[in-house]
Amino acid sequence: MSTVAQVKNYQGSNSFVIKMKDTIQKYGKLTPAQEAAVQRILTAPTEAKQAMTDDMKKIMSYEGKNAFINDIKSKLEKYGNLTDKQIMVTIKAIQKEENKTVVRSMNVKAEGDTIIISRGIGQELKEKYGLKFNPVLIDLTRVLGFSEKAVKFAGKMTVKRGDVCMCCGRTLTDEFSMLTKMGKTCSKHMGVEYITDASQADRFREEYLKKVEEIGEMEFWISKRQIKSWDGKTNVLMKMSKYWFEQK
Repeated sequence: MSTVAQVKNYQGSNSFVIKMKDTIQKYGKLTPAQEAAVQRILTAPTEAKQAMTDDMKKIMSYEGKNAFINDIKSKLEKYGNLTDKQIMVTIKAIQKEENKTVVRSMNVKAEGDTIIISRGIGQELKEKYGLKFNPVLIDLTRVLGFSEKAVKFAGKMTVKRGDVCMCCGRTLTDEFSMLTKMGKTCSKHMGVEYITDASQADRFREEYLKKVEEIGEMEFWISKRQIKSWDGKTNVLMKMSKYWFEQK
């Protein structure tokens, strides 16, 4: 059976092979590289046949003219996989391209809203602001601007207490972490001395708040699709932004 016929008859869940069904429907054939990639997937051991990650899907759906991104996309089409480093660098390049044109600037207060950002954005903030950790929870202070696909925020490390670590967003499990709202490892990264007794919780809180102010306000572009969630009036601004771009 030809590779094209195998793809047409494919009933599995591999995202790359499913994508090739669309390619065949559109162009009537596959390139030699695409055929080779399909065969590697179809003949690989069962445990190696994994669905594409969201980042890999984003690379596959790229339609721009950036030579580097298209080169990585062609490798993904050819081999059906990429290294973690290739994915990280390519996603960063795509995000920069999405964010490079600011269509509308603003300076609207967004105090009270907290967003959960992806690991990739957290890594960028870590590098940009010299942190020893990837921030996950950010208390927004301002919305600075929009492009069609991205939003620029200003914000600080969260000071809100919840059921997860204020630094990394992981679930709190032991008595001290539930009191401080932060784990011991994150406390070390923040440069705040961890508690050894429950009576030290207030002291810990005060020192943490000082550290948040020392780090200060951070400005960052985030692709809208990379924001995991947001609450409050910032959500209203996002909806207004979407309407504005649809009408422009």
